[in-house]
Amino acid sequence: MNLRTLDRVSPADARPQPPASAGPPLPLTAAQAAMWSARPADTAGFLEIHGPVDPGLFVTALHRTVTEAEALRVRIVPTADGLRQLPVALEPLDGTAAGAHRPAEPPRAATAPRTAPVRGTSAPYPAPASQKATDRKATDASGASLRALPPSGVHRPLRLPFRVADLRDRRAPDASALAWMRGDLEEPLDLVEGPLFRHALLRVGERRWLWYQRAHHAVLDGYGHLLVARRVAEVYSALATGAEPGPGPFGPLAALVEEDAAYRASGLRARDRAHWLGEFADRPEVPTLAGRTAPPSRTPLRRTARLAPGTAERLRHLATSVRATWKDAAFAAQALYLARATRSDVVVLGLPVMGRTGSVALRVPGMAVNVLPLRLTVTPDTTFAELTHQVVTGIRVARRHQRLRHEDIRRDLGLTGRDRALAGPRVNIVPLSDGPAFAGARSDLHTLASGPVDDLTVHLHDRADGTGLRIDYEANPALYGQDALDAHHTRFLDLLTRLADSDPHRPLAGLDLATDAERDRIRAEFNDTAVAVPPTTLIGPFEARAARTPGAPALISAAGTLTYAELGTRANRLARHLRTLGVRPGALVAVALPHSPELVVALLAVLKAGGAYVPLDRPESGEGLVCVLTDRAGRAALPDARVPVLALDDPDLTAGLAAYLPTDPGRALTPQHPAYALPGAAPVPHATVDNRLRWTQSRYRLAPGDRVLCTGSSVPELFWPLREGATLVLAEPGAEGVARTIRQHRVTVAHFTPSALAAFLAEPGAAACTELRDVLSGGDALPRATADAFHRALPGTRLHQLYGQAVAHHTCEPGTTGPLPIGRPTWNTRLYVLDPAGRLCPPGVAGELYVAGERLATADTEPDPYGPPGARMYRAGVLARWRDDGSVDRVGPLR
Repeated sequence: MNLRTLDRVSPADARPQPPASAGPPLPLTAAQAAMWSARPADTAGFLEIHGPVDPGLFVTALHRTVTEAEALRVRIVPTADGLRQLPVALEPLDGTAAGAHRPAEPPRAATAPRTAPVRGTSAPYPAPASQKATDRKATDASGASLRALPPSGVHRPLRLPFRVADLRDRRAPDASALAWMRGDLEEPLDLVEGPLFRHALLRVGERRWLWYQRAHHAVLDGYGHLLVARRVAEVYSALATGAEPGPGPFGPLAALVEEDAAYRASGLRARDRAHWLGEFADRPEVPTLAGRTAPPSRTPLRRTARLAPGTAERLRHLATSVRATWKDAAFAAQALYLARATRSDVVVLGLPVMGRTGSVALRVPGMAVNVLPLRLTVTPDTTFAELTHQVVTGIRVARRHQRLRHEDIRRDLGLTGRDRALAGPRVNIVPLSDGPAFAGARSDLHTLASGPVDDLTVHLHDRADGTGLRIDYEANPALYGQDALDAHHTRFLDLLTRLADSDPHRPLAGLDLATDAERDRIRAEFNDTAVAVPPTTLIGPFEARAARTPGAPALISAAGTLTYAELGTRANRLARHLRTLGVRPGALVAVALPHSPELVVALLAVLKAGGAYVPLDRPESGEGLVCVLTDRAGRAALPDARVPVLALDDPDLTAGLAAYLPTDPGRALTPQHPAYALPGAAPVPHATVDNRLRWTQSRYRLAPGDRVLCTGSSVPELFWPLREGATLVLAEPGAEGVARTIRQHRVTVAHFTPSALAAFLAEPGAAACTELRDVLSGGDALPRATADAFHRALPGTRLHQLYGQAVAHHTCEPGTTGPLPIGRPTWNTRLYVLDPAGRLCPPGVAGELYVAGERLATADTEPDPYGPPGARMYRAGVLARWRDDGSVDRVGPLR
């Protein structure tokens, strides 16, 4: 798209201007060296000017200011003594008209506007160093290979890098300007040729202009940008009235270098070092919202919003009430947010400080800013007043020791090269976001890049125009997506709003991290699982199925096939015998049998008698058991049992059972009676198991022709197929036996634990099990590697994860990446992710997983504060987090 450039852009003073003087080479300060080695390390922003601007006057004011600012006019070059910064001259403006008389440069991208240079300024911007022919090779402070200028080129004057463009004919001038600025930030500065800064003036309205400023962080920090902007505005305003600008206010670059060298050789540095080594002697883990690290990106993600004026005013009053400022309150709020989002009692925030303690440094627009670690303790019992007091005290102490560089502290603590951060999110207080005035035209400051963003930077802007506080989030895109950044930003503003209306002397446990909308979504959408199910027992549907299809195959094993009638007859006779031994509803019967038809018969018989079974690996005669069902070997291991021990392979017992009726025994059994109990756990009622199996059938649909593999004694494996008229197939032992059983009997549905599934997939014969339609992995979380191996071996088979006691489900899709979620809650089950204060965690924030519902499979419960009256919940013992789609990730074990 063609862009009309400004009609005429001429310097205000047509007389040739003398070049700025060059100076001797200077060493880099510690701050400069740190930023020179950082990749990327640009600072950028723009002033939004509300009023008329004369581009000719503007470029003259900018040229004069850069001439005065020695720190901007440097080349950083390698020498035998190390890197040196060499102040060089700035080419004068020649006073020739520009704009319409010179062609605009081609757009950098489809969305980038064409811009016109001003005569006497660079035209176009120098190409990145990587695109130029090399003369000699050198190495910068980070070890990267750079082109070195020949000696004759080191002192060559710089051209002012300034562009100007009119974007008023664009459909969205502001968006076009922002796209151009972000596109420019993507192109690296030429670190060899220079200059190490760029400027542009973009017209986006009749009385609105955007002044874009960019510099390498090694030559200019945020305070330096402010000094430059104020001087440009001062010179411009003077020229606009025909007055002579006052003398340049800037100190020499050498003064900044000398001050830095004096500090590093002084006892003050030793004192500061001792302070920081003592403060962090325990090397605490530093929590971050991302939970990991990554190199910084050239262009960070951003999100901006304002805190309403009324809310901002209430926040100020809150801070005043605890003898603090709104800045201290904002720091405390970010510490609270970080602590709650990371389940951490100790957090470390990054505290940017000017790094200028003397009057000389305050007058030099250069690089001196430092980032200090601010350590804070935040527990659920901490009050906001207490937390704010920690902030006030911590900042006061940190500023006394602000000269020791962040990089030096990390090195002294032994954190360099260990992928461990010294501080988490940075909180940057911008005391006044109103820019200087240009001949009466006010301006607003907007940040585009504040230097390397390792993790997250929070910029808090105070507004003098009564529009409230502006809060900018700037994040490393290698760690955060835009959606995640937006969510954190929205929650923080919401937290500030609730803090502003809270009692600062009450424990912070009462404040939620989640917004009202997120809490409502978790409770009403993610946990919308209520389904009415009939009051049925576990055994009733099997008996009904056996009556309808008595001749259908019910059980296949190495010993042969049993029909539904045959299986029911054997179980009925054993059940009637158990009744004579005292097995009634509520009674517990231990079952210790190998994987065999006798195991299935025994479990069915216990249920038919009205009892609840306790599956055991070996026979035991424990407290509360009515009897033990085992084999002769197991009976021999219990010579002194206090209860009857039945060996189902005993011929005498088999003969005796033949005398009992083969029909279903009567029993006074209800859905609330226990169906089974795992060793050491609370009994599970029939209603819970029935709910689970009805959900399983609704989700995965078995039919009478299906054959379901059974490798253990879990409820879905054993009873789901027998309730639905399918055939239960007992697997041969070992992974090879499992694969052989599936192929031989044409199994269509199989159950595995994650470890058993991995062993099965390792068998060469697994890929030949093509009759499989669905595979269910139950219990623990399924590893991604196992799921990927499954899809490679059996691409036509569906894989499903049933987490825990089927409290959550997920269908694994091939081609996806990353950890598998444990899934969404099943029927009549609710999942909560709670922080240490017991508050709901929003999506993306890890917390402890709780399971709630009306049919819980455990007695170790506590009241459910988020469910209906009388609801209960239990701790799952793991860390988890919600995904935005309503599924849950298992993060790891509970720490």
